[in-house]
Amino acid sequence: MSAFAERLDQACLTTKSLLCVGLDVDPACMPAPDVLQFNRAIVNATSDLACAYKPNLAFYEALGLPGLEALARTVEYIHTYAPHAVIIGDGKRGDIGPSAQAYAKAMFHVWGFDAITINAWGGQDTVSPFLEDPSRGVFIWCRGSNPGSADLQDLALEEGLHGTQHRVPVYQRLASLAQRWNSQGNLGLVVGATVPAQLAAVRRLCPDMPLLIPGVGAQGGDLEEAVRLGVDVHGRGAIINASRSIIYASKGPDFPAAARLEASRIRDAIAKCLEAEGKGWP
Repeated sequence: MSAFAERLDQACLTTKSLLCVGLDVDPACMPAPDVLQFNRAIVNATSDLACAYKPNLAFYEALGLPGLEALARTVEYIHTYAPHAVIIGDGKRGDIGPSAQAYAKAMFHVWGFDAITINAWGGQDTVSPFLEDPSRGVFIWCRGSNPGSADLQDLALEEGLHGTQHRVPVYQRLASLAQRWNSQGNLGLVVGATVPAQLAAVRRLCPDMPLLIPGVGAQGGDLEEAVRLGVDVHGRGAIINASRSIIYASKGPDFPAAARLEASRIRDAIAKCLEAEGKGWP
C-alpha cells in the first residue's frame, strides 16, 4: 500500500466516513461575504464527518487574486484544523513534459494539495509526471457525471487478440490503462454517481484503485448505488463527493449548522449502505 493509500485509508477510519465535502465557493450563493470565512465555517462544522475536502479551483480562479489567496489560506486552515482530512485540488490539469512537471509542482508543493484531479487526454505522458511522489494521490477523470461525457467517453473502440474483436468504451480503455500506470499505488479514477452502469464497470476493471465519485446531491446521483457499486471488496476505496447540497444547505446565518446536518445525513446514509453490504466500520 502506497503512502497516499495509507493516508486515505486512515482519513476514512478516523472519521468513519467516505464523505468528501466539495468547497465550490460562489459569492452568488454563499451566505457569508468572505470566501475564507465561509470555508472555515464549513470545515469547522464538518471536520469530524468528512474524510476529504475538494476545492474546485475554477471557483477560486474566477475571483482573481483574492480568490487564489482565499484558496491558499483555506488549504492551510484545513491542514491545521482537520489534519486527518485529505485535500483534493480539483483542477483537472493535463499536459506533457515540463508543463506537466510544473503543474505537479504547483499543485502539490505550492498549493499543498494531498491529491489532485487530472485529464489524461495526452496518454501516459500526461499522467506519469504527476505520479512521482507516492505520498500524493492522482485521480484521472475517467467517466464524468455530466450527460455530455457520453459524447467521447462512451465511444466504442475496436479491440481484440488472435482475431477476436470486441468493442470497448473509451472510459473502460482508460481505466484498464490506469491499472498499468499505477506502479506507485497512488493513482485513482473519477467516475460519476449519475452513471451507475459505468461506475460498476470501472470498479470491475480496477478492483483496488480508489474512486472519487461526484454527482450525489445536487446532480441527482443515487447515493446507495454509488456506495454499493463504488466501494472495493472491503467497503472502502470510494470517496463520495457532495458539494452544493452541503455547503449551500442554508442561505441564512445558520448555514454552518445546516451544512453539518446535511453532511451528517449523507455520512450516516453511507454507513447504512456499508452495513447492509456487511462492510461497516470496525
